[in-house]
Amino acid sequence: MPQPPATRSRRATLKHLLLGSLAASPLFPPSTHASSPPNPSVDAEPPATPSVPRPDVTFYVMADPQIHLDKWGTAGTEATIQTLNNLPGKPFPLGGTVDEPRGVIIAGDLVDVVDDPRHWRCYERFFDPSGNALLRHRVFEGIGNHDLSPASAPGFSDVQRQVIERHRRRQGPEKIHYDRHHYHYAWNWGPLHLVQLNLFPGQSPRPVYDREAPWNNPLHSLEFLRETLRQQVGDSGRPVILIWHYGLRGWGLEKWWSPEDLAALKEVIAPYNIVLLLHGHEHAFAQYTWEGYPVFMCPSPQQDRDPRTPEIESTAKGFLVVRLRENLLQLAHHDPTGWRESWQQPISLGRP
Repeated sequence: MPQPPATRSRRATLKHLLLGSLAASPLFPPSTHASSPPNPSVDAEPPATPSVPRPDVTFYVMADPQIHLDKWGTAGTEATIQTLNNLPGKPFPLGGTVDEPRGVIIAGDLVDVVDDPRHWRCYERFFDPSGNALLRHRVFEGIGNHDLSPASAPGFSDVQRQVIERHRRRQGPEKIHYDRHHYHYAWNWGPLHLVQLNLFPGQSPRPVYDREAPWNNPLHSLEFLRETLRQQVGDSGRPVILIWHYGLRGWGLEKWWSPEDLAALKEVIAPYNIVLLLHGHEHAFAQYTWEGYPVFMCPSPQQDRDPRTPEIESTAKGFLVVRLRENLLQLAHHDPTGWRESWQQPISLGRP
């Protein structure tokens, strides 16, 4: 059976104590425990077998580019893209510099409306799964509620079909595990297992408040999650990061989820080493916990202009940078003023 996350090792605890204030997190500081002094009367333990080095991992996250050319323009998104392109090599708030990212995760709402193909064509010029766009990094995109169409509730919207085709053409070193539609997918970055679940983890369409909404269809993403965790993670203890669109608090929770959805999600992920949940939907940054799991709401790349004053362009907004350094998972929020909140905690990496 899969095992829950392991507790911090003595070596990791000692390392945390040595880091001192540099390792402290203003949002979610890990606890520290004093170590017992060595006992000279006890024979020293034999040296441990050297472990296989684990590669460091860096990736970026945003949500809700939600392209609408007439209403908001794209000046802010373009400015954020330039920041992302130039970020590698810049200082990181938790030490060192930002590495070249493995990719950029987008947590849904790629366009604002699906019945105007101009918005999708603009999105394509900005973002590409193989990195052949204004953003030079490869994207790992998901679908949000604005990418759906009531007219296509029995199948896929035009945007969903375009995203599926982009998945099929993707180039890169990862071995991607897709569902049968090439829609939901999972992959590994170093020791991390990541799962893109698009709208939300569920099995069937959910009403929006009390109104029936057959278009609000997760397309069996919960079953895909169950199977990829069973087949790709199993009892390895590998750390897992989950991505979808809807939030797990406040408006994002009340409008889009049912209690049955939440109970089923909790049951599916309970046996595994889930180290991070990432979502979008509200266009803002937030950090909170759900059922003990750390959750980050990813900001949108653009502060939209006011349609009443279209002469004033939209401006850049924000994104997240996630790093894994040895067994330390780190995250920092970047906005137009620079680095803002940061967070880190040690995680179990499972078996090599």
